[in-house]
Amino acid sequence: VARCEGRRAGAPYLVVSAHYDHLGIRNGQTYHGADDNASGVAMLLHVARRCAATPFEHPLLLAFFDAEEVGLQGAQAFVKAPPVPAARLALNVNFDMVSRSATREIYVAGPGRWPALRPILEPAVAKAPVTVRFGHDTGGGQNDWTTQSDHGAFHAAGIPFIYFGVEDHPDYHQPTDTADKIAPDFLGGVATVVLRALDALDRASAYK
Repeated sequence: VARCEGRRAGAPYLVVSAHYDHLGIRNGQTYHGADDNASGVAMLLHVARRCAATPFEHPLLLAFFDAEEVGLQGAQAFVKAPPVPAARLALNVNFDMVSRSATREIYVAGPGRWPALRPILEPAVAKAPVTVRFGHDTGGGQNDWTTQSDHGAFHAAGIPFIYFGVEDHPDYHQPTDTADKIAPDFLGGVATVVLRALDALDRASAYK
């Protein structure tokens, strides 16, 4: 966990996160995890570089979580014992699988559960270099991603979340999730969307 101080004294924290674990080696095969979730870690480092160069109004906690693949354990430990007072945790922005999409679509989940977030985000992601879709955050089942990555621990604690991710592809949780499958142009477009969204969230006064 790293902290990037904000420009506004006393502002609540935005927790920006990604998990760095994957499936390891199984039956002699290496599961590389390039999209899931080296791509999310790269996006978090991109945000860290931006914050170091130009701080946001809100302070950021940059959280690299372990043990996501075995029950969101890192995120749950963070929420249970955060490094700052829990009352100052205002929002979680989580990245998990953001580097490839055959349809060039990045999903933004969270506003379905936390409706105050949608009017903040919609203007920010308009005319984006990739297709931005809202969804996968209501209705339950496998199509509801509310509990599918580390943001689920924050949601369970009553903290609003935004999740950026692509839909599953054929290499999801396979040894073939390798770096050569990453689409740099798409990943760059998602990075643009992410920074625009963070700027909009940073200007907002409330998230619920």
